[in-house]
Amino acid sequence: MAALWLGDPRRKFARAFAKAAAQAPAGPLADYYAAGMPTLDAAFSEAELACIDLETDGLTPRRDAILEAGIVPLAQGRLQAGQARRIRFRPAQALSSASVAIHGITDDAAARALNADEALAQLLPLLAGRVLVAHFAQIEVEFLDRACRRALGGPFVAPFVCTMQLQQRWFGGKPGEIVRLGALRVRYGLPHYAAHDGVSDALACGELLLAQIAHKSGREPTLAEMLRR
Repeated sequence: MAALWLGDPRRKFARAFAKAAAQAPAGPLADYYAAGMPTLDAAFSEAELACIDLETDGLTPRRDAILEAGIVPLAQGRLQAGQARRIRFRPAQALSSASVAIHGITDDAAARALNADEALAQLLPLLAGRVLVAHFAQIEVEFLDRACRRALGGPFVAPFVCTMQLQQRWFGGKPGEIVRLGALRVRYGLPHYAAHDGVSDALACGELLLAQIAHKSGREPTLAEMLRR
C-alpha cells in the first residue's frame, strides 16, 4: 500500500480507488465505492472524516483478526461523539490469552459478535465518502484490506490521515518512530482515556488531530496535504 502514497496523493489515490472499485463484487463493497471519493482539495474544516480504531487479535493481518471497530465521525472540524459506533467482529478461532489481556474482549463476547461479512456490511457505509483518521494507520489500512478481501472478495482502498505521521511531518521527530497515542496526547495536555477500546481510541485520535491542527502554524491544511504518505 505504501507505494500508492508517494508523489501527488490525489492522483495516485484516484487511480488506486478506481482500480479497487472495478474489482469489487456486488454488495457492500461495491456500494462503498459507488459513494465516490471525498474531495481531497477541501480544507479540513469543510470536510467529512471518520476517526477509526481497530482492536485485533494480533498485529499480523494474514493471520490475526479484527475483533472490534470503533468509529467517531468528524465533520466541519467537530467531533460527533454522539454518533460514535462500535462494531464487533466474530473471529474464526479462539482468542489468544495475550490479546484478551490487552483489549478485554473475551471468547464469550466474541462469540456474540457478527460474522466478518455482516460486520463489514455495517462498517463500510460509515466510512463511505470520507477520509479516515487513525493513529499508526498502517494497522487499519492492512487489516481492513485483508478483511474485505477475505469476507467480501475485493480490496479496500480509502484515504487515510495518520496522526502519528502528521506529528513527525509537522512538528519533527525521528523518521519511522512509533509514538503511542496516549503519549502524544500528554504532549498536548489532553486527558487520559483507557486504551484498547475501539470507540474511546477513535475519539482520542480525533481529539489529537484537532490539537495538532490548532498548534500547526500557517494556513489551514487541505485533506490532500494531510494524507498518509
